[in-house]
Amino acid sequence: MELFDALGPQVAAELAHRRETVPRRLLLGPDAAPALAGELARECEGSSEPRALVLFDLRTHAAAGESCLRALREAGFVAHELLVPDGAEGSPACDDTTKQRLQAVLPAAEVFVGVGSGVISDLCKWLAFDLGKPAAIFATAASMNGYAAANVAPAVSGVKTLIHARAHRIVAADPAVLAAAPRDLTSAGLGDVIAKCVSSADWKMNDLLFGESYSAAVAGIIDHVQDKFLREPSRLARADHAAVSGLFEALVYSGCAMTLQGSSLPASGGEHLISHALDMRAHAEHGRHDLHGRQVGLGTIFAAALYERVLALPAPRFRADPLPLDRAGWGPIADAVAAHHHKQSERLAASCERLRAGDTWSRVRDALAPMLPTAAWVKDVLAQAGAAHRVADLGIDRERFLWAVLNGAQIRERFTSLDLGWATGVLPDAAAEIVDRYLQ
Repeated sequence: MELFDALGPQVAAELAHRRETVPRRLLLGPDAAPALAGELARECEGSSEPRALVLFDLRTHAAAGESCLRALREAGFVAHELLVPDGAEGSPACDDTTKQRLQAVLPAAEVFVGVGSGVISDLCKWLAFDLGKPAAIFATAASMNGYAAANVAPAVSGVKTLIHARAHRIVAADPAVLAAAPRDLTSAGLGDVIAKCVSSADWKMNDLLFGESYSAAVAGIIDHVQDKFLREPSRLARADHAAVSGLFEALVYSGCAMTLQGSSLPASGGEHLISHALDMRAHAEHGRHDLHGRQVGLGTIFAAALYERVLALPAPRFRADPLPLDRAGWGPIADAVAAHHHKQSERLAASCERLRAGDTWSRVRDALAPMLPTAAWVKDVLAQAGAAHRVADLGIDRERFLWAVLNGAQIRERFTSLDLGWATGVLPDAAAEIVDRYLQ
């Protein structure tokens, strides 16, 4: 079955015209490497000696690199290897500098294959898209939802950015490789996918205020697979093969949701901005940060608690004052952030104007309240799975997390839970109370 057909009849009925935007196949099984090679041979029909460029890092080469190279060569490919080097933080980075360095040494190839997770997947998509070549990924961890997403999320001039590319044509994974991944990677995947429960509310709010085309079919794409890991989250902590594979399926479907929608709205909202702010500040200071999804998990707890407070307000006085821009905190990337902050200020003002009109606030409250989980539920799921659910789990202090909460909104134009917290006056004062109650 093609991946699009597995997303459900409602998706097929509403979005048949978008079929070719999502990966053609999801290959999940012990024979994933040879199955991937066979599918890629179809992508290169007509070439007598097709060439594949295989990207990996030191860790992902050890996990699955050799099996992928062997399978490709047995399928008739000339397989070129390209090691993505570690950066200053001890792991590869997806940024404009790394991309330029890789472009300078790329051999000719008909297809690009990434062996890895987030950074390798994004670099592979980005490089292939620029050259008009198909890309595929052999995933080594259930760690993030970008495998099936068309977007790439690099740092450009130090600012986390979304760049349109094309989704991988094939997504493949071996359950044994996924289950053997470091537990932090699996918990990062859970953090990324659990964000959907609050990012969908952000999406619905943007639809009500700005006509962002909310689709119940797209928003519900992962609903029929999430019981495989949410019913008993502790199975993820035990690296149970079925639970980790179920999480991986949900992450792939979540990426399909973003691709079908044409934006990150179905899976990314204010909770992701907290993680992006932590990443960006660490990068600006040449320091380290935790995995994106682990940070997103804490951001989801915070966003759920923030929504609880905001939606309890019967008639808030919406404030459109521009949010403070902490140039000292942003350091060398302050000017780049300021450009985004200007757009965010304009959207904040427009949002407040619409929220003040008529019964708009009542309609927003009534629509969002049934969609949202409690912060306590999100925290409990993450804790049972052995995922990060306290600030200390990220290796940072309370003040740094609070800084990210209070500065994350400034890096995106989109109106999210964070912006709503500021607009209603719940932020900044409630930030410390929420962190102390749920995240300490």
